[in-house]
Amino acid sequence: MPAPKRLQRRANMARVLRYCLESPRTLSDIAQQCSITRPAAESVVSDLADLGWITEVAPPQGFTSLGRPAAFYGMATDAGHVLSLDIGAHHITAMSADLSGKILDERSINIDEDCSADTRIDVAVDLTNEVREHTTCGTAWTCAVASPGVQHDGRVVYFGGEGMPGWQGLALDQIFSDRLGVRVRTAGDCALGARGESWKGAASQYSDVVFILAGRRTGAASVIDGRVREGLMGSAGLIGELPCIRWKDLESETFVSHRFAGRTPTREELFEGALVAHDGDADYQGAIAEYAHILAQGTAAMILAIAPQCVVIGGQFARYASLFYDQLVDDLTDLCPFMPHVAASTLGRRAVALGGIRLGLDDIFDQITRLVTHADYFPSISPNTLWK
Repeated sequence: MPAPKRLQRRANMARVLRYCLESPRTLSDIAQQCSITRPAAESVVSDLADLGWITEVAPPQGFTSLGRPAAFYGMATDAGHVLSLDIGAHHITAMSADLSGKILDERSINIDEDCSADTRIDVAVDLTNEVREHTTCGTAWTCAVASPGVQHDGRVVYFGGEGMPGWQGLALDQIFSDRLGVRVRTAGDCALGARGESWKGAASQYSDVVFILAGRRTGAASVIDGRVREGLMGSAGLIGELPCIRWKDLESETFVSHRFAGRTPTREELFEGALVAHDGDADYQGAIAEYAHILAQGTAAMILAIAPQCVVIGGQFARYASLFYDQLVDDLTDLCPFMPHVAASTLGRRAVALGGIRLGLDDIFDQITRLVTHADYFPSISPNTLWK
């Protein structure tokens, strides 16, 4: 049985909206790519323009026409934006983007891991407000807040790392919604790092991705069919809790204590030392190999469980990936019968905030899809019509 005409019309509007937000389109493009007639395309574009979503825009740069130029339709300048807030132990990043995903403003600040939760929240709010002041394309639809630990129902339900006193148990969604006056979605920073890399980073060509956080903390997360796998209470990816995997030895900096007399180097000192050490320095070579062996254990567990198309090594130590990449891949090849592509992050610290932007955009379009099916209207560009 065909869908009711009103439902089909709303579905066409959602499809055309997403298509036009990617880049300016002509009516012919819209009709062809969205599988609707030219008259239907005209009608849908008119409806979306009346609701404030799209408008007639200038042709794309470089476009030429021999005859009368076709009209192009794209996102209205005041259609709104999304916000992303990455709150880490050592830094805070705020970012905004329009509904096409174009980054509009981005600011970051370093912060001490031992500062109070109240101070960390105040700094995050102030930084986000600075970004909002420099973002002029309409109202904020939503804000994604990333945090270390496991997030469930907007609350930090588990925090396995060091620093950030008073953070576990905070209802981040309520706190930031009250302070910023906008809808808030929360997620783990590792999960959003995975989403950022699968959207605009080293795994942008893949839909099933494992992200390994190789930073002061060591963690894992996955994206399946283009969406973060949250699991029970947001806990998917806690591979490092298994003692036999030894990821906690990496975090405690004890994994190579037997190789160096006196003070054991931190991982950063180890990597920096390996960069300048002579080729024959057995201590540094052995320590780097051991780091790769340990990192491979948890990575292999994720690969064997999820069978991703791509594994991305991210976090602050990804910039040293050239030192341990070959050993890591060799170890994974020994452990995994079906090997995915393995790549180092191309986004660095930005991966988490970019993943938050993508989460916010997905939040909007998921809600539009729900309204198409379950409501009798298509929302305008007012957030109140989307979330009511």
